[in-house]
Amino acid sequence: MSLLDFLHRRKAENLLWETEDSGLKVEVWEKHDRREMRFGNHIMQSVFSRNNPYHLVLPYSRFMVLGLIFCPDPKSALHLGLGGGSIPRWLHFHFPELQQKVIEKNASVIEAANRFFDFPVDKRLCVIHEDAEKIIPKLESKFDLIFLDAFGEYGAPEEVTNVNFLKKINYCLNPSGWLVGNLWTVTGDFIKFRRQWRTTFKQLYQARANAKGNIILYASQNSKVSEMKSLKYISKKLQKHHQLDFYKMIRKLEFE
Repeated sequence: MSLLDFLHRRKAENLLWETEDSGLKVEVWEKHDRREMRFGNHIMQSVFSRNNPYHLVLPYSRFMVLGLIFCPDPKSALHLGLGGGSIPRWLHFHFPELQQKVIEKNASVIEAANRFFDFPVDKRLCVIHEDAEKIIPKLESKFDLIFLDAFGEYGAPEEVTNVNFLKKINYCLNPSGWLVGNLWTVTGDFIKFRRQWRTTFKQLYQARANAKGNIILYASQNSKVSEMKSLKYISKKLQKHHQLDFYKMIRKLEFE
């Protein structure tokens, strides 16, 4: 990229909105047809295409929904962390019977998702403004899928990655349910966090979503391990129905 192209690209960025909430700076940037949520730096927390609102722009979000190969027809899902709402929005569109809850502790993130990221307003999709660590033990519902995607400026905070919190999440899963977690690998603590997942759950898979940054973990207390042949078959069916390349992504799946 030439210097002129770089300067033009930088100029094309437009800061639409920013605020600070509990020490976290929440920003919404616009580039052409895309809107990005950032937390005071250049790391894209969420990306939304106004021309294609149900497209999962960031690779990590596509690998998060790869968790559907373990639970292809979910009836309930819990999201810990909202961002711009890409994953619950995609699931809301593709699974008309799915009931979802989202827990987000930062009110400004919720406001940004509603104002700038076309987050759905629907009785099937409930957003709770609360600290996940405090509210998880109070939840009475059980979920088929739980998506752990709670991030600060530079990765997931310690309080949502430790063993005690993982055990609390485990109690919220249905017997055959799966936890899908987005872990950041550049801060040096990924190996420790993955070890905590391995000691908490009976099954653990991982998939690298990009060359550096995001590795997605998939965990369950279900002791019955699915054969790769079966997972590939499910991935083809999901790809046919949802126009997302599940079969390509499954090639990066590793059993831990």
